Amino acid sequence: MIRPDFQVKALKTSLRESEARYSSVIAAMAEGVVIINKHGRVVECNESAQMILDRSADEIIGRRGSAVSRTAIKQNGKRFPLSECPVVSALRGTACSGVVMGIASLHGTRWVSVNTRPIFDGAGGDVTAVVASFNDITERKVAEEALRRSEERLYYLATHDVLTALPNRSLLQARIDHAAALAERTNSLVAILFVDLDRFKQINDTLGHAAGDSLLKAVATRLQECVRDADTVARQGGDEFVVVMENVQTMEEVQFAADRMQVMLAKPLTIAGQEVYITASMGVSLCPKDAQDGATLIRHADVAMYRAKQLGRSCVQFYDAQLDVHSREQLSLETRLRGAVDRQEFHLHYQPRLNLHTGRICGVEALIRWKTAEGRIVGPDEFIPMAEDTGVIIQIGEWALREACRQARAWQDQGLPRVPVSVNLSAKQFMDDKLADRVSAALSAAQLEPRWLELEITETAAMADLSLSARILQTLHRMGLRVSLDDFGTGYSSLSYLRRFPIYALKIDRSFINNTPRDEDAVSIVAAIAALAQSLRLQTVGEGVETAGQLELLRKLGYTEAQGFYISEPLPPDEIPDLLQAPPRQFNI
Repeated sequence: MIRPDFQVKALKTSLRESEARYSSVIAAMAEGVVIINKHGRVVECNESAQMILDRSADEIIGRRGSAVSRTAIKQNGKRFPLSECPVVSALRGTACSGVVMGIASLHGTRWVSVNTRPIFDGAGGDVTAVVASFNDITERKVAEEALRRSEERLYYLATHDVLTALPNRSLLQARIDHAAALAERTNSLVAILFVDLDRFKQINDTLGHAAGDSLLKAVATRLQECVRDADTVARQGGDEFVVVMENVQTMEEVQFAADRMQVMLAKPLTIAGQEVYITASMGVSLCPKDAQDGATLIRHADVAMYRAKQLGRSCVQFYDAQLDVHSREQLSLETRLRGAVDRQEFHLHYQPRLNLHTGRICGVEALIRWKTAEGRIVGPDEFIPMAEDTGVIIQIGEWALREACRQARAWQDQGLPRVPVSVNLSAKQFMDDKLADRVSAALSAAQLEPRWLELEITETAAMADLSLSARILQTLHRMGLRVSLDDFGTGYSSLSYLRRFPIYALKIDRSFINNTPRDEDAVSIVAAIAALAQSLRLQTVGEGVETAGQLELLRKLGYTEAQGFYISEPLPPDEIPDLLQAPPRQFNI
């Protein structure tokens, strides 16, 4: 029979051995483990827990297990509330698994995954202790965070314009679709404003691409200042922006917003140390009035914007179905324009200029005409701006230059009185770095002396970049060419540069001649330009002469030459010889 005291001794020995094994197992675990009593205080911790928590056993044992949550943070960066503490939950009888917490340590934030399990007594089911285990997942968390940021960056790059930080086409489409769905539910409108900067390329080419980028960023900022928080400003590409206005009730709201944008954009900007001005042409489409899908709404707004360009730029145009028809016609015309030179659809007419001292024809101006293969006559006012916008003007201009030189030589070979032929240069032609080569090639091909070719450039083109214009004009002057400043009085001329420009004549714009001699102000302007030209020793040409009174006024004011329907309309080449040989008395000087 076993004695009772021996039984007690054996039981105690067994318990000590179990506790030792238990402690050895906990100590050997890679996971951090802490034992918390029913009062919520830590009574035991292993070495892994000390390493993970970056504290010694003395700093951990005796503390409340929930105390760590007061410095812990959640995955979203917010403070971990005590009510969600896994230790507190376990003391209340609820086990927790995989709770991620960020814990402050001497080496920064340590991220841990915590599991807690309550220990119940056998009788009443009360919690007597809590076992908490946790793993250090800092490296995994950092890797996941890096991946998340990388994915966010990739998404941002895929949906935003890098230069302006505005939504790009991809995100714009999603915003329009969302706005359209909202408009359907609320019975409201969505307005799409297509904004295109006027003459941005000129600023970009003159000041450089870095300055152009600065301008685009400034425009983006100004547009954002004009819209509501719910609206979207996106960059469509290049110098094109799209504004999406949600929850619109009336067209007047859109017009007001567009007008505000026009005013904001028109304010001067300092770019690359130089003050510049920018305007914009805007087209507007409305959902559901004009369309309901984003792609069509943008296309309709684009069509309306091009109409605004045609109306003189710096204005707002709302879409209507007729604009779409017109746009398709313009697209078809543009397509035909690109091949018109190769199909030999262009021809030149020539308008004589009259010398007001001798009464004889002293020159002719070459004016381009376009007759399509279908027999349609397309006026210069329609196709020249289109050629400028598409860049085809360089090819057309080169053809006109060669043809004018060929025709001038042909008249000379017929033994007719020799007079110069003048050819108009577009702004793009004038700024073309190959202009001198093109002119030289045209003269060489026709075997025409440079003095029989005159070039005309508009005042606006010449004043766009004064220093560059001066260099170009000097080059042409050294080649033996004469250059006239066309449409004089319609732009802004710097008189100091006008004096330095090697130009031959000023051609006063027809808008001033039209109102003479009835309008005294018009007469004063015409007289002032004559006096200016005389002081600069320049020839003067009055354009648009339609009456004998206008011709007589120009002669009295000292104008050198006159041109207009009163003298002769533009004529085909075979009708010019008769005028060149006509006696002075036919012109009623």
